[in-house]
Amino acid sequence: MKHFYLLCFLLSNLFQSQIFDLVPLLESGPKDKRINLVILGDGYTASEQTTFMQDATFVSNYLMTRPPYSNYKNYFNVYALKVISPESGVKHPGTASDVTEPVIPVSNPNNYFNTSYDNSGTHRCVYGSVNKVTQTLATNLPEFDIALVLGNDTEYGGCGGTYAFLSRNEQAPDVAYHELGHSFGKLADEYWFSGSGESPNKTKTSDPTTVRWKNWLNSGSVGIYQFTENTSWYRPHQNCEMRYLNKQFCNVCRETLIEKIHITKNPIDSFTPSNATTITTNQNIDLSVSLILPIPNTLKSEWKLNNTFLAADISNLTIQPSQLNIGSNNVLFNVYDNTTMVRTDNHSIIHLSTISWTINKTQLGVDDVRARQMDFILYPNPAEDYVIIESKSGFTDKVEVKITDNSGRLIKKQYVDLNKQEKIDISKLNNQNYLINVYQKGAMILSKKMTKK
Repeated sequence: MKHFYLLCFLLSNLFQSQIFDLVPLLESGPKDKRINLVILGDGYTASEQTTFMQDATFVSNYLMTRPPYSNYKNYFNVYALKVISPESGVKHPGTASDVTEPVIPVSNPNNYFNTSYDNSGTHRCVYGSVNKVTQTLATNLPEFDIALVLGNDTEYGGCGGTYAFLSRNEQAPDVAYHELGHSFGKLADEYWFSGSGESPNKTKTSDPTTVRWKNWLNSGSVGIYQFTENTSWYRPHQNCEMRYLNKQFCNVCRETLIEKIHITKNPIDSFTPSNATTITTNQNIDLSVSLILPIPNTLKSEWKLNNTFLAADISNLTIQPSQLNIGSNNVLFNVYDNTTMVRTDNHSIIHLSTISWTINKTQLGVDDVRARQMDFILYPNPAEDYVIIESKSGFTDKVEVKITDNSGRLIKKQYVDLNKQEKIDISKLNNQNYLINVYQKGAMILSKKMTKK
């Protein structure tokens, strides 16, 4: 949807758009398989682009050494977009109400994104034209996922929103680290109470059994702490990066950013065979998957043939002709991130990526191999009354869901639209473990354990 919006925006602004030099600072892989972070300059003239590149590299290198970005560095591409402004600097209107103006002499340089201090009455709040940033990104890198604008001014400043804006002050890298907490993770400030509502790190709930971060209580100094400005609201930590600069994200905020990474991109980089392939049955079938590895690697994976476990945590598998039945066979590869930095309930099945190979073996000695990659969410698990299976893979037809017990006996069968959050009633099942298998046109595309409680 984001790319569709950007395409429409690009077409409507075609004659206003400018193309600028895009310089890779970190390229971990193809743009469609990575989270693309773009650093745009504002207030840098043509003769100041060397300075911009030094500033952008400084910010990029810093971000990729701080968790969780350092742990998921392989998931990111970082680019510097050399936007040229007619005049140097960031605007200083002298209109802030939180200081005695003018703190800095009033100035109004003609910069490209209209980046200015004194936004929302706050001197240090640096922000600019969201529409023009969106237009520029649509023209130069429509595949972007995150963007921040670096203003050419050494006065301290920065603000988050649709995009993160900041100045090139010596604290710029850590300001970027904090502001991306807002624009990428949707985290709230913890050093003061803002008027926004509930956030992953801000809530009105003080009950330890239901608070948003209940899974982290009493771990890593996570608690339930009142905002001094509004004691009916609570934050999870007293010393987090969302409260003070030059700190680490607390466990709650770090988990939120990792979950955002998981939502944005899955860990499957590529796989083979990836298209319809015909081979003879006296040949082995070599299957391989290339994964985007966290640092350290916390991915867990498994292979199944016709719903029988074959192997775990390997990237290559060879299927011998003797292992195949005449007719349709299914090889299923599942992968998820088993990181201990996330304690979200049922995390191992919330972001589950699969590859399904259908191998058709005939009496004539020909195997037809077809592959498909998919992403699923299955929740709640354990479950009492129902489970829901969703997919981010764009299914147009209903799929068949079969629930079997540990002996393989079919307990329940139901056709489900994965786009509509249809509930699968399990209220009458016994309290035990079951296997949920999902089929599309006879081929298994998901197999996962479910616990009825």
